[in-house]
Amino acid sequence: MIRICICDDKRMERKKLQEYATLFLKEHPKLRGETEVFSSGEEVLKAIEQRGGYDIYLLDILMPQIDGIELARKIRGRGETGEILFLTVTREYAVEAFEVRASGYLVKPVTKEEFDREMGYCVGKLEPKDQPVLFLKTRYGTRKVHVREIVEVESFNHVRVCTLSDGTEIETSMTLSSLKEELMKYPDFFFPHRAYIVNMGYVNGLTKSELLMENGRSIPVSRRAYPELKKAYMEYIF
Repeated sequence: MIRICICDDKRMERKKLQEYATLFLKEHPKLRGETEVFSSGEEVLKAIEQRGGYDIYLLDILMPQIDGIELARKIRGRGETGEILFLTVTREYAVEAFEVRASGYLVKPVTKEEFDREMGYCVGKLEPKDQPVLFLKTRYGTRKVHVREIVEVESFNHVRVCTLSDGTEIETSMTLSSLKEELMKYPDFFFPHRAYIVNMGYVNGLTKSELLMENGRSIPVSRRAYPELKKAYMEYIF
């Protein structure tokens, strides 16, 4: 399922882009997707907090309050990795677009051919559609996270923190047992200690007392877990 976000303060522009997106999805039925349309950056950020991020963002650059560039920065600041296309009348924002890892521009007035070309490029960069995701409950709403991006989950003082591959830390209200139930469905995850869940894909080494992670952290290993963890680690690297 591809989730598309369109944000433009001009009603007619929103309508046209929504029509293009609807046609694009109809012409590519295997994609299965949905489109949501917004008139301001504030609406987009609220939707992300409540329902999670999107796979593709089409953001008008020239908007009041929060412009498209600033909105893109806020989206990236929340750890969202979706593809970003800017809607603009000029390409003078190339540097800013590079800073937020934008995929490209759609210069107004946007034609159907240009829309399809850029959308096709973005879709090609997305993860496979069967890539599993986890919906984390946070104080700001629900956050969608790709399972493979989760490096570790730590529980301390009744707080659970999920660390992602880009260094983002997400505090979640979910219990460690519920997170364990979700993540242990996948072969890459292990429970080395009663307070941790780790993704073996981000492990650099193992000793009898700790896991050495790619991000430089050391995760404690319980004596009970070590024999099974050693076996799992050796099978994983070989």
